Amino acid sequence: MIMALIESWEDSEHTAEYLLDEVLSSSNLEPKSRARVTEEFLSWTRGRGSAKYLLNRKLKNGIGSLTPELRRKLEVAVTRLLFEERTPKPIIVSIAVDEIKSEFGPGLAKLANAVLRGLAEHGPEWPSKDNPINYLARSKSYPRWLVKRWLQRWSNTEVEALLDWHNQRPSTWLRWNLLRGELELAELKLTESGIVFESDDHFKGFYKLKSSFYPAAANLVFDGWFSVQDPSASLAVRLLNPQRGMKIADLCAAPGGKTTLLAQLSGDSAEIDAVDSSADRLQRLKVAIKQQGISCIKAHVSGAREFAERTQERYDAVLLDVFCSGLGVLGRRADLRWRRKPEDITDLAILQRELINAASIILKAGGALIYSTCTLEPDENERIVEDFLGNHPDFIIDKPVAEEFDDFRTPEGYLKTFSPQHHIDGVFSAKLIKQG
Repeated sequence: MIMALIESWEDSEHTAEYLLDEVLSSSNLEPKSRARVTEEFLSWTRGRGSAKYLLNRKLKNGIGSLTPELRRKLEVAVTRLLFEERTPKPIIVSIAVDEIKSEFGPGLAKLANAVLRGLAEHGPEWPSKDNPINYLARSKSYPRWLVKRWLQRWSNTEVEALLDWHNQRPSTWLRWNLLRGELELAELKLTESGIVFESDDHFKGFYKLKSSFYPAAANLVFDGWFSVQDPSASLAVRLLNPQRGMKIADLCAAPGGKTTLLAQLSGDSAEIDAVDSSADRLQRLKVAIKQQGISCIKAHVSGAREFAERTQERYDAVLLDVFCSGLGVLGRRADLRWRRKPEDITDLAILQRELINAASIILKAGGALIYSTCTLEPDENERIVEDFLGNHPDFIIDKPVAEEFDDFRTPEGYLKTFSPQHHIDGVFSAKLIKQG
C-alpha cells in the first residue's frame, strides 16, 4: 500500500493528504495499521530529499540506475533510518532487505543490505557545514531554494531549528466545543476516554494529545465534543473577536475549523456566511456544523471575489484566511516542500491582493477585516497588508493590545508565530479597520 501511495504521489499532482484519504477511506485496515501506513508515507514525503542524496552517494551508478520500484523501497528504508525513533535500526534494515529479496532476488538484496547496513552502523555523511545552504538542504531534506530563502531572513541556527520542527511528527490538538459546556467538562471527557493530554494557558480549550494514536479521540470528534485543530488557527478568530449578533463573512471558509470557532465564541449567536469555491471541502464544514450543534452558519459555494461582487450585505467583520503557500505548516503538509516553487509565492501574492480588495468592499464602516495566512513569507503577509493600506487610506491597522496576544504581537501590530519558539504552526494575522 505504501509503495502504491508513493507511486501515485510521484505520478500526479495530488497532495499526500488527498491520496491517504482516497486509499484509507476505501480500505478495511485496523486503526493501528492505518496509523502505520500514514506515518511511513508521510515520513517518506519529508525525508525523500535526504534519502535520494544518500543513495546517490552510496550507489556506484547512482540512484538513476535503479528501477522505480526498488528505488522507492530503498528510499522508504532510508527515511525510516533517518527519522524513525521507535524501531531499532537493525530491524528496519532486516525488514527492508527481506522484502527486497522476496521481490527482486538475492543479488539486489545483497546490494540493499550493504547500503542500508552501512547507513545504520556508520550514520549518514552530509555536506560540509561551511556551505550552509547545501548542508541544511541535504541533511534536513528540503529544496535548496527554500533553505536559501530562509537563510536570507534568519540565522543558520534559527533556520535549522525551523527545518527540524517541520521534520517532527506534528502534534495532534483537540479543540473543545464551547457550546457543550465549561472547560472542566472537556478535561473530564478526555480523562474518561483514557486520553493523556497537555493544556496551554495561551490557548484555553485546546488540548495536545500525548500520542497521535487514540481511537477514542476520533469518537469524541465524531460526536461533536471536540474538533481537530492546531491552536495557531485560533489567533485570527480571537483577533476578530466575534460577538452575539455580529454579521460575519468567512470568505475562504472550508474546511471550516475557523468558521466553527467563530460560531462557538459568539455563543452560536452571530450571523455567519461561510463562503468557499469548493463544494467538496465545504461539505466537510456542513458535517462539522451538524456534529457540533451549530445553527448560525450559512454555507455558500462561491469564489470570494464573486461573492463580494454579488452580495448586497455589509458585514461587521470579514475573515479572509487566504489561500497561501502554506510554508508555515510544512510539518502537517509534509509533501508541500516538494510541490512548491519560488514563482508560486509571486503568483499567490497577486491572488491575495485581489482577495483582500474584494473583502474590503463588503465591510460596514467601522468593520474589521482580518487577513490571515499559514505562511512565513513577507511577500504574502506584511507586504500584502502594507500595499493594501497604501492604496486604501480609509483603512487603518488595529494593533492588538490584549495580554493574550503579548507573545505573538510584532511592533507593527501583526500577530505572527515562529514554530520553534511558540511550538505551534507558523501563521500570520492582521486586523484592519474600515473608517467611517
